[in-house]
Amino acid sequence: METIEMLINEIESEILKAKKATFSNTDIVVNKNTMLELVSRFRSNYPVALKEANEITRQRDEIIAKAEEYANQVMDNAEAHAKELVSETEIVKNAEAQAAQIQAEAEENYRKMDYEARSLAFNILDGAEKSLKDGFAVINDRKRKLIEN
Repeated sequence: METIEMLINEIESEILKAKKATFSNTDIVVNKNTMLELVSRFRSNYPVALKEANEITRQRDEIIAKAEEYANQVMDNAEAHAKELVSETEIVKNAEAQAAQIQAEAEENYRKMDYEARSLAFNILDGAEKSLKDGFAVINDRKRKLIEN
């Protein structure tokens, strides 16, 4: 399997063997198709973490939607149940307390699921960011070496 490091080395090789542009000591001429093919291969090997982060974001949105739907169902059920019990004051008080408790539980479940989804997405994005920074550091180091030589 081709790694990003291998692709960076291949890009570096293409740059090093490129001809100098006319009237320039720093500009070079590279084969457009070769470089585009290398970029395409680089993209296909792009860190899986970014793809996973997108999937986690999608899952988080689904969890939030399900939690909201669940909270709405709980609220609707609680309201319907409370209306059935309106006949006596004590029963009404109990129904309101239960509805509030159910709503509080639903909200707490929603907050927990939202926090977990956000935390997971953040950790994956953080890892992806580190991978990209490491990759860019390698690229910048190679560019610096090319300039120094």
